[in-house]
Amino acid sequence: MATKIRASSPGSPCLFSSSLTTNQLIDVLNLLKRFGFPQKRWHELGLNLGLHKNTLDAIEVTLRGDVSRCLTECLSQWLSKADDVDNKGGATFDSLSDALKSMNENVPADKFDQEKCNILLAIEILNTHHPLLSKSLSDPFGVAKLLQKEGVITGQVLASVESASPSVPNQREVLLSAIIVAIQSKYSLLQTFASVLCKFTSNIKLGAIIQKEYDEHFPSNNEFVYVKSEEEDTSSTRTITPSSSPTSTPTVEIPVRKSNSRRFTSIRASLARMLFKVSKAITQKSPPLIDLKSLICLFNSDLKAKLDNCCDISSVVYVIEGECSLTDIELLETVVEEFEVTEAERYIEQYKTTLEEFCHSMSLDLCLKEKFDAVDTSPSLKCEMATYVFDWRPDEKKLKDIIDILSKTSGKFVKIKYIDTGYSIVVTCSFPYSFTGALIIKLSENLELLIKNGLTKLTVGFCSIWSKQKIEVCVYMLDTVKRECNCTTTNKHTM
Repeated sequence: MATKIRASSPGSPCLFSSSLTTNQLIDVLNLLKRFGFPQKRWHELGLNLGLHKNTLDAIEVTLRGDVSRCLTECLSQWLSKADDVDNKGGATFDSLSDALKSMNENVPADKFDQEKCNILLAIEILNTHHPLLSKSLSDPFGVAKLLQKEGVITGQVLASVESASPSVPNQREVLLSAIIVAIQSKYSLLQTFASVLCKFTSNIKLGAIIQKEYDEHFPSNNEFVYVKSEEEDTSSTRTITPSSSPTSTPTVEIPVRKSNSRRFTSIRASLARMLFKVSKAITQKSPPLIDLKSLICLFNSDLKAKLDNCCDISSVVYVIEGECSLTDIELLETVVEEFEVTEAERYIEQYKTTLEEFCHSMSLDLCLKEKFDAVDTSPSLKCEMATYVFDWRPDEKKLKDIIDILSKTSGKFVKIKYIDTGYSIVVTCSFPYSFTGALIIKLSENLELLIKNGLTKLTVGFCSIWSKQKIEVCVYMLDTVKRECNCTTTNKHTM
């Protein structure tokens, strides 16, 4: 019989409640980095953790003052319980948090405390559903393979799950034990686990339940501003804040994710107003629920998990909103057209006109690091992400340039998630997992056009479709081999 996994179970110590070992050095380093601890204070941190000054001085001399390596070695000594570490509470996250507080590094200390609470909560959510998972989880090896590709579990764990075959219950238990260990390092991996489950038809309900609880307990950290929108009827299916007078048109306040630039906030506001009005029109039209769900599933079969939990029009409309972005409202348009929601058509056309003007004039450098999603949704898995890297300068290109090249080469498969930059422009898009093969074929057919437009790298899911750097390396190596062959041939002739 499967045993329920708990944070205190032997063999699966919680990262935040047990004594740490050197095996968890990378976890500690990653958390300190993520929480903004200044590496230059490594020496003081070591003293507060119980390490002797002589030990720390020796580290500094040996590593010639390299603060990054000094911090790593300092933590390694701490995890090895050198000097007076045990007298300072041992190698635990509680003692690390106390040390940070004694240094007045309250921000990372508070984040450690919050992370501990989040991890324990995530473990409790998984524990709640463990009995059902241990009995009903289908294709544990298939789930494990995708989790390994997503970086949730290691290849060693995957091999262990495979070796537990043909006993499916044993495979489930090995996998669930590994998930609990993963969550102890990063609580958000519970969300990844739920998303992966939803990629398997027989596991959709399990994944959807866990995802729902995760969303309820871990709300988004995004900042919002509120914009007003006129409405013709004061009744609404949403929670609104009325701000009208007897003689004025009723208005509602709609939350909009705050952006770095006013113009980006403005287009977000336009999208929010349009979605509010169109969603209300669809709800009032009240198309048959079964027909509405069927249409959406035909549009994107990956949405079945979310739709299974929808019991009314309003909840289905929320799923539709989640599929919209600043530059992609195709599903919304499809629903409006199919069910003849005439009132909504003008709102969509108004937004499309505003969007077209925005895309033509908006410089890419003002779009960097902005999220394009219409509403907060679960992060896409790596297997659902396509990344395009272009050798462009962001101040020389407009948003329209990105939209045009993606439209020509990727059709309607991809949706922009965000745009970033390094030495080039990096465009990250999402796509339905079930469309992976079709997208790869489409991109392969249009690869030459992408290259002509400055593409330097292209990945779809876990597949590297093209890389200019790799091609250049291969060409260089080929030229080198040819030269060596020519030299050898010449030498033979001269002998």
